[in-house]
Amino acid sequence: MNNIDYHLNLRARHPDFQTFINYNHSESQRVKEQYHCHLNVAYGANPLQTIDIFPSKIPNSPVLIFIHGGYWRALDKSSYSFVAEPFVQHNFSVFVINYRLIPEVDLAELVQDITLAVNWVKTQAKTYQGNASAITLSGHSAGGHLALMAYLLNPALRPHIAAICSISGLFDLKPIQQSYLNEVLQLDDATVATYSPIYQDLSVVQCPFLLSVGLGETELFVKQSLNLYKKNQENQSISYLGINDLNHYQIIHELGKEESALTQFILKKGKI
Repeated sequence: MNNIDYHLNLRARHPDFQTFINYNHSESQRVKEQYHCHLNVAYGANPLQTIDIFPSKIPNSPVLIFIHGGYWRALDKSSYSFVAEPFVQHNFSVFVINYRLIPEVDLAELVQDITLAVNWVKTQAKTYQGNASAITLSGHSAGGHLALMAYLLNPALRPHIAAICSISGLFDLKPIQQSYLNEVLQLDDATVATYSPIYQDLSVVQCPFLLSVGLGETELFVKQSLNLYKKNQENQSISYLGINDLNHYQIIHELGKEESALTQFILKKGKI
């Protein structure tokens, strides 16, 4: 295993990874049973182009969109319903989205799915008690990357975005290209350049944008967020939060806790 693989192969690093995955699944099942929701609502023709929706009880509520991780090639929204709980309790409408995965599609097509989904939410927000001009984009790992890319690639969407919360995101795809992951991802140099936020102009980010990472994660993951922040720290909209002791699997659980800094950021900044 090369050094980059060591930092990215989280299941090898955490032999107890299944414990975290089981927790995600069981908590998500509980939330789906406990709260009103619409599951597998289609935003496109493919079976993976679907959204799980947890509507607010009151009209014109802020909207939270959550995008799962999985290195753009794995996992599913069904294990992330748990993130909805504290936000529904505070009158947010929550949309947890799925998207087609590599190698069924390439990264460009996958990003197009995210754009399609976010535009669908904007158009349909009112149907689910949401305010289309108060959307927070959030995601974990690859989802943190996709949340930011949706903002960067879609200027027409930006006036509708109240905040961005990227949790343990991947913002420089060059190390990914050089790792074992590229056997499936097949990232070429042009794709790395186009879809790495570290190479983009983030002065266009005009909403509160939190880069968060667990300080118990690998050095690669910590640097992915910290380097993007340092390169763009003159933009007062961008902030960085390193959370002590949490690893890559643990940090996402913070989004399911009302008192966590991540949840509080969205509750405060996601409203207009």
